[in-house]
Amino acid sequence: MTMTAPPVSLHTVQPADWPQLSAAFHDLTYEQSLTYARAAAARIGAEARFVAVSDASGQPVAAACLRIKRVPGLGRGIIWIAAGPLIQHRTCPNPNANRIRAILAAFRTHAQKTGHILRLRLPAPSLQDLPALDRLAEQEGFMPSDRSPPYRTVIVDCDQDEDILMRALHGKWRNPLRNALKANLTLECMPIADGRRRFHALYDEVQTAKGFSPDIPPEFYYPLQGPDFIHDLLVARKDGSDIACMTIGRSGARSVYLFGATPEIGRRLNAGHYLMWQAILHSKKLGIKHFDLGGIDPQTNPSVTRFKQRTGGIDVTAPGPYEFRPANISSRLIRAAEALHTHLKAR
Repeated sequence: MTMTAPPVSLHTVQPADWPQLSAAFHDLTYEQSLTYARAAAARIGAEARFVAVSDASGQPVAAACLRIKRVPGLGRGIIWIAAGPLIQHRTCPNPNANRIRAILAAFRTHAQKTGHILRLRLPAPSLQDLPALDRLAEQEGFMPSDRSPPYRTVIVDCDQDEDILMRALHGKWRNPLRNALKANLTLECMPIADGRRRFHALYDEVQTAKGFSPDIPPEFYYPLQGPDFIHDLLVARKDGSDIACMTIGRSGARSVYLFGATPEIGRRLNAGHYLMWQAILHSKKLGIKHFDLGGIDPQTNPSVTRFKQRTGGIDVTAPGPYEFRPANISSRLIRAAEALHTHLKAR
């Protein structure tokens, strides 16, 4: 027998109220922080709008930042929800299928009313039933989307004793770490605003040597400052010189690896292992529950994937991305405009 989803309603939240509201969700990540979301929307010429979904008693059960990118002249476009909607409120950290369906239905109804195409990728939790979430999304009219890449990552549970975290490391990861710990490396931690020049010097060196180019460069993150997004820099040093660095972002009870740079001298001393271990301990010290290692891709980058999988974390894939298209001519026009934009950008 199919059970009826509980009644919920979606309403707008003022930006000033967003940090307090979103902090009540266990699945908050930096992508849903006020600080990051506004900057990410502005970067692509989109509008950032904040909404909450409440039950009949007025209790929030979900929340999301909507990045709305309109097609010029049409007034409608695409809503993108990165790492959202948030659905694990502290009063109900494990919502059942009916509640998840009701939340998805509320966002679908919003897309129907506004005429926007809606795309979303939920946060990557430490434990999940991905096939079940796929089915719930399909039941509420969402289909898999290939317009945004899936997000697969490794998440370390920092809420464990240090010796348990050490024992969880793969032997081929633990041995280089022990060598690094014996090499008399020293660690410095600071806000990225205080160490951006030191970080960028190493980052430029590694980028020049390897020739990579991230979609969103580290320079985008440097000026981000706000109440709900903290950007830390960790630097490994040897004999008074910087030999490797790593940045991590923090929001709520989660942290995520953002950027790293380990030149040849650092690689010889296993400074990458040293910094990743120190980032886990740094997160633990700050009361962070989950440390996201920043994504993996076994096909395009098997060595980095193997490095992260051997940390003892859990290999997870975020639900989605999913897409809902209103049944109107605007959806076809939006898709056509998007296809043209993609073609011109590629050229």
